[in-house]
Amino acid sequence: MSRFIAFASGKGGVGRTSITFNLGVALSLFGEEVVMLDLDLVMANLDVITGLLNPDVTLHDVLVRDKSIDECVYEVNQGIRVVPTGIHFETLKHINPNYISWNKIMNEISDYGDIFLMDLPAGINANVFEGLPENTEAILVTQSTMPSVADALKIRILFNELNIKISGFVLNMWYDDKFLLSENEIESILEVPMIGLIPYDREVERSMALGRSVVEVNPSSPTSNAVMQLAADLLGKEYKPIEPNKEGIVGRIKKFVGLLPDE
Repeated sequence: MSRFIAFASGKGGVGRTSITFNLGVALSLFGEEVVMLDLDLVMANLDVITGLLNPDVTLHDVLVRDKSIDECVYEVNQGIRVVPTGIHFETLKHINPNYISWNKIMNEISDYGDIFLMDLPAGINANVFEGLPENTEAILVTQSTMPSVADALKIRILFNELNIKISGFVLNMWYDDKFLLSENEIESILEVPMIGLIPYDREVERSMALGRSVVEVNPSSPTSNAVMQLAADLLGKEYKPIEPNKEGIVGRIKKFVGLLPDE
């Protein structure tokens, strides 16, 4: 049975798309067939950060009935597929969001994977939310700032009204600062559990510039380990964090000049 996980945020810029991408790669490393869908019809980014630049067919083309959904599924890595949305505003003019059958789209791609990660548009877009599959698990993505958490609360209230199950929230780009909300405070405000804490890491930006996930570029980084742990928790599996290489520059120089033996 297919599993649908939707990532939502009230505010843009909280790293929702990067979480979707990196978690998708992490899940594939556990052997899952993953499909990532960009459901933001206006400000899509999933194609860019996955390195899928200028795809021939996007979800826009499917929604104006020019193309089939099968032509819009791209394999970007082993076990990972992406359904991009596109950025062509001319095509967008011909799409009426009130007549989009998201359930039909999900049914048509159900054979392409085991887990479907849906990157939802920021803010409240009831047309997308109301069309999600009945068994969708929603995950809120927020940062520690009050505006970010306040907007996430609005999404949580909407999801409750629509009877969409909320698994919890991911606290993204976290760093320790007394002026930011704590994990406990955010849990108290949102009234849902924190299921992942992803620390702030410049390595995420570097990996996105390469069109790769941080778990591939630097698997021993705190962020990679946090994403892998989140994937393991969602699958009910065990994960042993990868320890960084503790050999310092002095040790590498000594080995280079022959003062230390090669392993």
